Amino acid sequence: MFGRCLQYFGGFGMGGMMFMGIFWIALIVLIVYLASKLMNDRSGKASPEESALDILKKELAKGNITEEEFDRKKKLL
Repeated sequence: MFGRCLQYFGGFGMGGMMFMGIFWIALIVLIVYLASKLMNDRSGKASPEESALDILKKELAKGNITEEEFDRKKKLL
């Protein structure tokens, strides 16, 4: 009778069946997490509520533009 149970569950018994269930659930959760992370990753892009002046100030703070460039671009805005 015990041999029949092992044969029915693929030779691993109930523990193996539970492990496979946990494995598939973890795999699905990982795929969903990575997909959402990939879709929401907007690194380097401005958020919609960020104004052009805010972006310009950040560029000045990073040192990507000089103060003269900042003033010139600010006048254009």
